[in-house]
Amino acid sequence: MISACATDPGRVRQNNEDCVKTDDKIGIYLLADGIGGHNAGEVASALAVDTVYSVLRANLPHTAVDEYFELMVHALHAAHWEIFTRAQTEPAMAGMGTTLVVVVVKNNEAFIVNAGDSRCYLFQRDYYPKPDRLLEEGRHKFTLLTNDHTVGNQLLAKGVPLGEIPKKQFHALTISLGSGNPPCPDFRVVEIHQNDTLLICSDGLTDMLSDTELEALLSGAVASNLSILATSLVDAANAKGGRDNVSVLLVTQDIR
Repeated sequence: MISACATDPGRVRQNNEDCVKTDDKIGIYLLADGIGGHNAGEVASALAVDTVYSVLRANLPHTAVDEYFELMVHALHAAHWEIFTRAQTEPAMAGMGTTLVVVVVKNNEAFIVNAGDSRCYLFQRDYYPKPDRLLEEGRHKFTLLTNDHTVGNQLLAKGVPLGEIPKKQFHALTISLGSGNPPCPDFRVVEIHQNDTLLICSDGLTDMLSDTELEALLSGAVASNLSILATSLVDAANAKGGRDNVSVLLVTQDIR
């Protein structure tokens, strides 16, 4: 696999509390969006990414694929307690937390765990090797693979009409790392084929750009130039206002 990432404070905020880490050799891709006053958010996101990466790097080589979920949840819980303990012992860090998306790619499969409202999408371009997965040439498919863990989405699931839910409720997290009990994250496995691209991002991107706009940017880009595409996605979010930190991580197969 190959990857590229881009991150920016945006046009409003001074600090960048997002944190991104990639390891193409092992197939580990992490993105966190920190929350908390002062510099606490960036501390929480860095702790989450560093802790999860350390756990996965040490254990993935000798972990069976059918045990990935258990390992990934263990890594998230380890990060949760690192953040929680730091917040308890340093008053300036009180209340800090973070979202986290963890993706592990192994043998053409992506294993995805998430907590919070940072997202992972799958962009499928053109056609695929297996006949039962063929799409018409020139067509594509853009799929959201994660759920946003927010009060707003929780209310929607209970049948409350969208128009009756204040927008701020879609930014109130129901699951995060660092506060309360250890999170019970979602887990998903998807196949990754040639020309498929994973888009992992913070809500600084998705608050500024709709799924339709993201799909158009991905479909109009050159698939092989991930760095330019990652930067163009961040630039597009900033052009729409850039009200939050914005981070993008793209992952695809190396077809060279």
